[in-house]
Amino acid sequence: MQRVLTALVLIPVVVLVVFKAPFWMYTLLLAALALLCTREYLDIVAAHQLKPLRTLTYISVLAVLADYYQSVAIRGLRPSHATGWLMLRDPFFQYTVLLACVSAIPFLLLVAAMRSAEMRTALPSAAASYMAVPYIGITLGFLLSMRGLLPNGALAVMFLLLVVWTGDICAYYVGRAMGRHRLAPRISPGKSWEGAAASIIGSMIIGTLLLVYNRPVADLLFHWKLLAMTSVLSAPPSPVPNSAWIAALASVCINIAAQLGDLVESMMKRGAEIKDSGTLLPGHGGALDRVDALLLASPVLWYYCSFGLLHF
Repeated sequence: MQRVLTALVLIPVVVLVVFKAPFWMYTLLLAALALLCTREYLDIVAAHQLKPLRTLTYISVLAVLADYYQSVAIRGLRPSHATGWLMLRDPFFQYTVLLACVSAIPFLLLVAAMRSAEMRTALPSAAASYMAVPYIGITLGFLLSMRGLLPNGALAVMFLLLVVWTGDICAYYVGRAMGRHRLAPRISPGKSWEGAAASIIGSMIIGTLLLVYNRPVADLLFHWKLLAMTSVLSAPPSPVPNSAWIAALASVCINIAAQLGDLVESMMKRGAEIKDSGTLLPGHGGALDRVDALLLASPVLWYYCSFGLLHF
């Protein structure tokens, strides 16, 4: 019951943030979530008898998210024909900056690890600290890119959440009722193949319906004032139709990535001999427990959209 009550409180808040929050506020809330997840991840690292470099890891995760934010925000400013301005707006240059940032961070962490009292844990502590950057910073950054760069980006983010949530709900209840064959007994004894199959089917059905009927969905959200016109002179959103088989395939891929994300966090917690990453959300554990599936699922949706295979 506690799990359900927490979800009933959180879901309306998440919907309002995704659709109605200004982009700067959406970014700040996502950054706060990233810091919470990073703290819980570093607590798991510490439970593995390592000494994570906390301050530098927090700064690194925020730096990555800041790069994602500026890459979106600069495109909304008044265009200029200056060479420097055009370079800043160039997606290739923006990816180069992100690559340089991500490449420099491990060396900074290794240098900082030289101060460790125990040299035996210096390298694994630096390596485990760095993992927070791609695991949390980059993956949550895709949620910034989706909301800021995709047409009807808020709908894309909501689609991702609904596909992941549907799969989670189907796996939980079908697994409890019918689960007989353990999926990964050494990592997460409660998960079953029956629950995993139900998760894939549930996500595929919901995801395919939302993508095939993306125009009616967009119209409905527009009338509910959750989606807006791009300008006062433009028409209501009218997305390009999606192919049913690509919609189904994308939904399945997102679900598989989400289930792997859940198992990855379970593996880390199992090694640390802890049940939940935190106690922030009654019945759900910590922030990382709630977004672990999204972390691996968000890149899947982003690349489907960036290659023009899905439309919202």
